[in-house]
Amino acid sequence: MLDYFIGVTWVFYAVSTLTFLVFLVLGSSVMKYNIFLKAYTSPGNAENKIAITFDDGPHLFTESILGVLREYKAKASFFLIGKSIEENPEIVRRIVDEGHTVGNHSYSHHKLFPLFSKKDIAYEIEKTNELIKNSTGKNINYFRPPYGVTNPAIAAAVKATQMKAIGWSLRSFDTMSTSPEKVIKKVIAQLKPGSVVLLHDNREKTPQILEAILLYAKEKNYECVTIDEIFKFD
Repeated sequence: MLDYFIGVTWVFYAVSTLTFLVFLVLGSSVMKYNIFLKAYTSPGNAENKIAITFDDGPHLFTESILGVLREYKAKASFFLIGKSIEENPEIVRRIVDEGHTVGNHSYSHHKLFPLFSKKDIAYEIEKTNELIKNSTGKNINYFRPPYGVTNPAIAAAVKATQMKAIGWSLRSFDTMSTSPEKVIKKVIAQLKPGSVVLLHDNREKTPQILEAILLYAKEKNYECVTIDEIFKFD
């Protein structure tokens, strides 16, 4: 009846629905848009600094990555999964002892994590914070949502637990490519001062990728620092 009086057609509804769905998808999957929560993805003025970050550890491959970082005198940030911390607490301690930053990447990293309730998300954040505290003695407030997905429930849980949401500006797609060379080429082509790079330390090829990135960074006189430094957190 309303359509009859104001001349609104099905095309209007279709376009409106599609626009809303696009808004939801972009808001959920692209953290830099800050639609649901404020996320730190790229610093303003980073001079010659870059930040390399790792998700999904700690893992046995993390130790090789730490060796590469030590060799190049580079610092990095590791977003850790709670259940993996329980399996590798000594690696968490080594990360911190060697001057790197650790953050929270949920307890389960469950594939349905974005569909969890605020209460369950907050529980995972708090449980992982406690595991990091028990392993390192440090209280942390950096959280990277699994898959980089945000939504109102995740935003509410982040606020309730007083965490800072940390994203990235340069995604390597190292979990999707079987070729380390392709990943290296992609990252190097886009690397610039202020880049916050996303890698994963549970992949066998990551030490090779990391070393190539650090070699290139050295040629460009880029300093590899933690998220604390690049975002100038107090």
